Parts: sequence; C-alpha cells; structure tokens
Amino acid sequence: MVLRELGEETAAAVMREMDEMSVNRISTAMSTLKGVTPQLREDVMLSFASDLGITAIGGDSMKFLTRVLTNAIGEQNAKDILERLRRNERRSTFYLPPNTDARTLAMQMAHERPQTIALLLAHIPHEMGANLLTFMPEPLAAEALYRFSNLDVVSPSVVKELRDMLDELAMQTGTGGRRVTNLGGAKQTADILNHFPSAMSDTVLGAIDERDAKTAEKIRENLFTFIDLGKLPDRSMQILLREVPADKLAPALRLVEEALRERFFQNLSARQVEVLKEELTSGPPIRRSDALTAQSDIVDVALKLAGEGRISISSAEEMV
Repeated sequence: MVLRELGEETAAAVMREMDEMSVNRISTAMSTLKGVTPQLREDVMLSFASDLGITAIGGDSMKFLTRVLTNAIGEQNAKDILERLRRNERRSTFYLPPNTDARTLAMQMAHERPQTIALLLAHIPHEMGANLLTFMPEPLAAEALYRFSNLDVVSPSVVKELRDMLDELAMQTGTGGRRVTNLGGAKQTADILNHFPSAMSDTVLGAIDERDAKTAEKIRENLFTFIDLGKLPDRSMQILLREVPADKLAPALRLVEEALRERFFQNLSARQVEVLKEELTSGPPIRRSDALTAQSDIVDVALKLAGEGRISISSAEEMV
C-alpha cells in the first residue's frame, strides 16, 4: 500500500534496492490488493509518515505493478515475475519466510520422499532450491531433481503431506480437492542446476542421465553455459565484464572458439584486448580443470547479475 501511494517512480527506486525474494513477496501482495477504503489508506500512510517523517501522499494494481516492475528491474525480469504470479494463481503455493535457512530445511526434508521434495522445489525460488539440495546426499538430490523435471500432475494427498510436514512454514492457500499441474520441467530443473557448484551439477545430472537419458538431454538443452554468454547483447556483456575478476577471463577463454572470444573482445578496451591476446598466445599452460573452473565462476557472476535484474539471460532462446 505504501509503495502504491508513493507513486511509480519512488516505488521503482525502492524495489531496485530489494533482493529478488522481497520483490516477489511484495509483488504477490500488490497483485492481490483490491479495494482499499480511504480510512485504511489514510491510517497506513499516516503511520508510515509518522515513522519516517513523510507527509506527502501521492496517487489495482496489475497495470501499476507492471509499470513499477518494468521501471525497477527491466521488462524481461518484470515479465518473469508477473508470469510467476499468474502461475501462483493456478496452483497451491507454500510460503517460506525470507530468512529460512537452507540447511535447516534440508534436515527437515532429509527423510521425505523424493516426490515430496520435488513438490517443494516447485514452490520455492530456484536459488533456494539449489541451496537446499546442496545440503542433501547427492543420490537423494539427483532423485528429487529427476522427479521435479518430470513433475506434472500432483494429487491433493501429496500436497497435504508437504503442508503437514512444513507445519508453521507452510501457508494454506485452499487447493481443496484440485490436482496441481504443470509445476516442474526441464527448464526449471536446469535453472536449479545453474545455481549448483559445477562439480555437484555434473554429478547430479550424470545420475539423472543414468536413470533417464532423454530427460537428462532435455535438461542439458536448457542449462546456461559459458558458451551462452556469447548470446548476450553488448550492454549486458559490458556489465558482466565489469564484474568479472581480472584473473578469470584469460583462463576461461582458453577453451573456446575464436568466434566466442571475439564477442568478449568487442566489449573490452583495445588495451584489455591486447593484454588478453598476449596471455592467450604466450601465457604458460594451465590445467583444463582450472579453465573450466574460471568459466563456471564467470557464469556464476552472470547468474548473480541476472538475479539482481541487471542483465537478462536465456539459455533456451537466442538473444536479439
């Protein structure tokens, strides 16, 4: 209510300073904000003004929300959040406080069925899901991710089981006897794997491959890799390169083709390109594992920037 009353420009500025989970929670609340009585609006704003010394009161919501999110985090990220809200309207959701500890949650889930863990993955941010799985035994993480990648229709009894298990962490949303559909999939699974440490991602995907090669291949097609950085627009590439540690770029470029190197060179200064080329042609040999680690570190930077809304990435379709 406060953000809506303060106006789009101020709301956008505030939301730029928030983490993704806070933006999602506030967006959810704002999208369901219907009629507000003048008295309630006045009470809320007067309380806010009293706390912060603000006396001016400006100015539902889906149009307002779309404009604010677009101004705050860019059109593509805004679309992603709004689509997530629409999906939430069609399915049961589970609320976890923003300070939920992944290790503690993993301990709670350690003895649950992989299908139950898969259902939880469908209702929490993918980064949190990745953190959760890193604290679980790799065989259980692999099985849960496999179930998640094939998650489609879930019976009400499984939903109830998860709600009961989460207890005070779960928020009832009244699915009644409806079946929950279209929760997981290869793209969502790949998004979780993108947040894994490289070694664990390879291990878990290998386990899924042994179980179901076709599903593993679909997941691989949606993974964001170092090669996908070549599809970033110049502006996003420049933002990324400003954040990449200086000692990571040359090792990462050792293993790629000249065309991808050129995409990086195009967005660096002439002096930086000169130094890089010198290191690539005359630098000492490095281990392949070190080059792969450097690539993984740069991909992590890109994913972090995407999570902050500073760049937009997509492994499933080419950037234009």
